[in-house]
Amino acid sequence: MPLDIVESLKRLVEIPSESAYGKEGVVRKHYREAADAVAAIAEEHGLRVERIDLLGGEIPTLIITLPEQAGSKPSLALVSHYDVVPAKGPWYVEGREVDPYQPVVVDGKVYGRGAADDKSGIVASLAGLVKLAEEKPSLRYNPIVVVTGDEEVGGTGIKALLEAGHRWDRVIIVDAGSEYVSIGASGVVEGWIKVRGKAGHAGYPHATRNAVEDLLRLMNEMFAYKAARGAKLSSLPSPPGSPLPYVWGRFTMTILKLPETEAEKHNRVPGEAWAGFDMRLIPEEELEEALRELYSYFSSAVARLGVNAELDVVAKQKGWYAKNKEFVNEAVAAAKAAYKKVEMPGEPGVAAELGGNDGSHFDEYGMDVIAFGTIRAGTNIHAQGEFVYLKDIEMFREFIYELVSEK
Repeated sequence: MPLDIVESLKRLVEIPSESAYGKEGVVRKHYREAADAVAAIAEEHGLRVERIDLLGGEIPTLIITLPEQAGSKPSLALVSHYDVVPAKGPWYVEGREVDPYQPVVVDGKVYGRGAADDKSGIVASLAGLVKLAEEKPSLRYNPIVVVTGDEEVGGTGIKALLEAGHRWDRVIIVDAGSEYVSIGASGVVEGWIKVRGKAGHAGYPHATRNAVEDLLRLMNEMFAYKAARGAKLSSLPSPPGSPLPYVWGRFTMTILKLPETEAEKHNRVPGEAWAGFDMRLIPEEELEEALRELYSYFSSAVARLGVNAELDVVAKQKGWYAKNKEFVNEAVAAAKAAYKKVEMPGEPGVAAELGGNDGSHFDEYGMDVIAFGTIRAGTNIHAQGEFVYLKDIEMFREFIYELVSEK
């Protein structure tokens, strides 16, 4: 029996399997429930499921395979994740007020947190395996669906899985777009700029050292670094609609806040203020070299201004780029065939991701990686009104069939 894409996706979206950074580290919600739901869908359709508990059971992980595996063929891992960024409702969808975890189907789209990122990828991968199991074509790859958590908070699940010794010949990161086959992804560095001064009464500013004002001056200095980052260009093409033809470096200030130790009052000069930042590396860039450059620029700016500040990196991940051209060509051909089978307009291209993904972890272990998935541009991932086009899920199901089947 073919897998019901809509009902399976609704079943997963209803589970608020959120991940986020908290005071004591990563906060994980409903991971076990989400993993169990994925396993149940797979087993109901005759697929084999291996359950692995990572981090002492904190991150339940699934390895899902065909009932009869093509053991002599190269392995092909289809990697997705069940964790989602937190969502606050209500959302407003087509004039309706909806809960982010009560999925709504409208005009060929499924709305809900995780509907696109990345539970649609899980459902599409399972649908592909179910079709292969039912039609039993000759295989050129042994397909394996890998589902884990913590992708939204640094990829801890995948890193732990690889550290435990799991390996595959080829890897497709399904947490990706449907308009093009991705042949790389950007590196990511996230952190805080923390400025300290001397707190006091706002009526007596001469007796204080205003941390907020020092922070603003330092941020202004860092805007010059933003320009330096933007001058770094990759050899890999940018996604469609990008302002530059090739992937470029980026530095973005994303958060302004006072730490919890500081009271927020209009008549109080704060003694400490923080700014959060996100830095993106081009796929070919060495992570440690980029960090040295960041620290060097930051140190020079602090010295010029004479402020008391530190830079605290809280997350970092290298970029990656595809190195197996034959695998890339196979994937592009399969994507083009899948587009035609479901009558999607246009033709998929080739580009590198502006975001980061788990491909960097596989690349680090020498596995051949590309990315392709169900997350079309404009589907509001990480935002209100997230949705996925059902046509993209159907396309990816056919992509798997075309890529894995032996011609």
